[in-house]
Amino acid sequence: MSSMPEASDANALLQPGQIIRPMLKKTEVPALVAKLYGLTVVSVKELNSYDDKNYLIQVQPKTDNPHMTDLSPHGYVVKVTNSLDSKNTHLMAAQNDMMLFLHSRGVNVPKPCFPEKRRKEKKCSWDYRRLFIFTRYYMVRIADLCAGKILHQVKYTSQLFYECGELAARMDNELMDFKNDFLKNRKLIWMLQNTPDLTKFIFAVRDARRHKMIQEILEAWDQRVVPLLPTLDRGMIHGDFNEQNIIVDSAPEDPDDYHVTAIIDFGDIQESCYVFEIAITIMYLMIEVEEMPPSDAGGHVLAGYLKHRSLSEAEWGVLRECVAARFAQSLVMGAYSYEQDPGNEYLLTTARRGWDVLATFWSAPKEEILERWRKIIRSYEK
Repeated sequence: MSSMPEASDANALLQPGQIIRPMLKKTEVPALVAKLYGLTVVSVKELNSYDDKNYLIQVQPKTDNPHMTDLSPHGYVVKVTNSLDSKNTHLMAAQNDMMLFLHSRGVNVPKPCFPEKRRKEKKCSWDYRRLFIFTRYYMVRIADLCAGKILHQVKYTSQLFYECGELAARMDNELMDFKNDFLKNRKLIWMLQNTPDLTKFIFAVRDARRHKMIQEILEAWDQRVVPLLPTLDRGMIHGDFNEQNIIVDSAPEDPDDYHVTAIIDFGDIQESCYVFEIAITIMYLMIEVEEMPPSDAGGHVLAGYLKHRSLSEAEWGVLRECVAARFAQSLVMGAYSYEQDPGNEYLLTTARRGWDVLATFWSAPKEEILERWRKIIRSYEK
């Protein structure tokens, strides 16, 4: 067990060639969980993850851990954080704090669990240190599992998209009361405001037409979004509201009638523009929808979002560029990360349909897209 790493690189951005994903095997998880949390693992399933390693575990109903007397019947998620974020105990504390805050406000999110033994560290508050622990170069945490399926596993419907927008807005509204000094200064390659940093990784996009499209999006960002950034409303956001992180569930009497129930994975939380939250949500729900034209997903998400939050004219003015920029981030970083970690097919999730969806979306006139979204929004007002 190593000591707490220094936080000198707390806001360091990922650099080309840097390998940060944990080198942990599935077979090592039971021993790790037993040592840190006093739980006896009976099954392990590796979950999709980008830079971290996540595992779903089921455990025996008894434990000697005095902090976990009521064990979750649905299991737990073990999160082994990448080496870059693991250097930042302030970030981990902020994630735990946000999840506990939202949980207290009635938003269904994972609830962090306490390790078996309390460990005192001088450089981080004792309350937060109880919620994560170090092994080798990586930070390890577990949280109870939010019951249900991820949205990606069920058939998409306009109602589910509407509910995604509702949850995103409700969460953003609650987070208006959440304060964290560290998150105000967090730097992350996945922050939309860092879209210009894609120039460091665009070499991984080998196709000339795709490369040109990304360059056009970066130019549009610089010309249309950057000048308006100081005018956009800001606050704490989730930052990764996507189909892999949205949980849906159904009632036993109607198992095919799914509804959005929870949001997971707080790895990308940040202080940023609220319009980025809705743009990220729209982009990910466009990728694999087959039940409607991909762009129409944005109208249904916005209809749900606008039920609880409004958008200013400035936010409407940059929304299309923000959606395109998130496509660019996901596609460029996916291509780059796959070069670093060949065989990790999860890194290509966006690429399977994303390039074609983005090409259609980006080639459509901006006002045509916005008017279509407004028309869908009006259909919910009847």
